[in-house]
Amino acid sequence: MTDINELIEKSIEGDRESKEELLFRLKPLILSSIKKYYNKYDLYEDLIQEGYEVILNNIMDFDKKKGVHFLGFVKTQLKYYFLDKHKKDRAVISLNKLINKADGNIELMDMIADDRPIQEDILIHEFETQSLWESFLKLSERQQQVITLYYLEGKSITKVGEILGIHYRTVVNTKVRALEKLK
Repeated sequence: MTDINELIEKSIEGDRESKEELLFRLKPLILSSIKKYYNKYDLYEDLIQEGYEVILNNIMDFDKKKGVHFLGFVKTQLKYYFLDKHKKDRAVISLNKLINKADGNIELMDMIADDRPIQEDILIHEFETQSLWESFLKLSERQQQVITLYYLEGKSITKVGEILGIHYRTVVNTKVRALEKLK
């Protein structure tokens, strides 16, 4: 029986029989990695094949000059491969998944709220905007300036007074009268 280190060396050099023997000997490592990190009994055959693929890829990627043992390298690669696969599977949820409710089963998709406005709301908003604009145009020029500076540009009453060259109290009175007209 060939030593594992000799199998690893020959596999790295490209010997096909050594690769097959190495895969056979590392099957328990694959199985333990599957059981620890991605335990799905119905997928074992596929997972074993994926484990073999990980090992074969690592034979090609292994660099013994880095001072790492091949078996430790492969074990780590298998661990992260199956953990990553587990994480990806958990992230995928079907919108057609049935949810049990007291009044029967419904799909997850039916539970998602639709935040888009309905046509009636859009028309009401457009009407209100048009009405407000028409009312705004009926204000005096100073009232329009005060409303624009205070509400649209976010200026303080003091700053509006400075910009327009009027007193604080005049700005407040102008704003109040403008709002009454807009109502």
